[in-house]
Amino acid sequence: MSFVSGGYCSGSTSEESNIQKHHRWRDIIGRRLDIIIFGATGCAGRFTVLEAVKVLRSYSWGIAGRNKQKMELLLQEIGIRCRKNLKDTPIVTANLKHKRSLYSLARKCRVLINCCGPYEAYGQNVIKACILAKTHYVDLCTESHFMDTIHYKFDELAKRKGVYLVMGCGLQSLPAEIGINFMKNNFKGTINSIDAYVEFWTKNPWVLGSVANNNVWTSFILANRNMRRFRRKLLPKMYPQAPRMNILSESDVIKGFCVPAPTVDQDIIDRSQLYYWEEKNERPIQYNSYLTFSNPAIAFLLLCWYFLILILTQFACTRRLLLNWPRLFSFGIFSSDGPMEENVDETFFRITFKAKGWDKNMKSIQHIFPASPDKILVGRVSGACPFYGIACVCLLVSAVTIFNEHSKLPHRGGVYTPGAAFGHTKIINELKKYEHGLFFEIIGTN
Repeated sequence: MSFVSGGYCSGSTSEESNIQKHHRWRDIIGRRLDIIIFGATGCAGRFTVLEAVKVLRSYSWGIAGRNKQKMELLLQEIGIRCRKNLKDTPIVTANLKHKRSLYSLARKCRVLINCCGPYEAYGQNVIKACILAKTHYVDLCTESHFMDTIHYKFDELAKRKGVYLVMGCGLQSLPAEIGINFMKNNFKGTINSIDAYVEFWTKNPWVLGSVANNNVWTSFILANRNMRRFRRKLLPKMYPQAPRMNILSESDVIKGFCVPAPTVDQDIIDRSQLYYWEEKNERPIQYNSYLTFSNPAIAFLLLCWYFLILILTQFACTRRLLLNWPRLFSFGIFSSDGPMEENVDETFFRITFKAKGWDKNMKSIQHIFPASPDKILVGRVSGACPFYGIACVCLLVSAVTIFNEHSKLPHRGGVYTPGAAFGHTKIINELKKYEHGLFFEIIGTN
């Protein structure tokens, strides 16, 4: 997909331009850029660079990837679209298969944004390089089992090095995580449970075509393949237990029919709640997430499709079919061509949170509370262009938050979820600033 009508712009770099670039790079030798976007010419990377023109305008930033020529063309193309001169944006060549190349890349910045998925296949070497170079790291990872692996392997080392590794900073988890923190800040008491109702819609439902590229599909398949192997109960049982809605039921908060959301939100949020329970002595929140549809038939068909995919991911032969034919098995939602621009620009989403709890504060040791929740608060997080607009803004704002609010992050480094890392920062205010950011609001209470 091209960002500029008529395709890529062509042209050669003049000798004078090369001399200017040489002087610019000579000036930054000995100091790091604030932020580098790695995987800039990939699907997610291209949209991240597009959003970076606004989000990172006050920072020194650059892009990185394998092919320098493609990166130069990308900057030229986005510069025309945004009416900005991006020819002086630093470009770093790096290869995922070369560890020295990755280490050299990590040494050139203070925060590295990694857009090279799927992360199970390509993420670990980048993370190692960042730890060795003492460079903070954020990504769009949706593979919860891989996050567990990274936490187990590198958490202590990252703490010793003073490096923050914050994974899952895209659409799959950050809006839900920051939304929970928003609800906690406004509840004025103790939350027992939160039910989250996720909605997606488009201005023109008759526009057909893909909404994401193959890497997103691959991450989804890999995450479901390992779901049974890695999922575990991280938290103690809390009483009263929050009831979970039936497989297909009608919502009492918004108009629509709900099915359990087949996302990684639950695993990531459980890890955040584990952090607050162990480190902050806060009562863990019981969290349930649902996808909501206006038509019960669509909700039922989605549920059947998901269970079929879940079964197929458990066997090597059928899993290969899923990975090789994403367009077929996803009914055109995912494709190697990436998203259609019409689908990207005219898609919207919101999460409505229903929090139940008590007016008074309680410590985490009070697992059992005899009284039923007597307080309800309803809030909402919403935005436009979720798959590559909101996701990329969330990723960039996560990097900016680490850079600006280092002292408000937990401990002195480590592997964290977004909810644990950014709980005491001003990330909500930062996310509100941008066209493809997030809007937070309280819409009801009792």
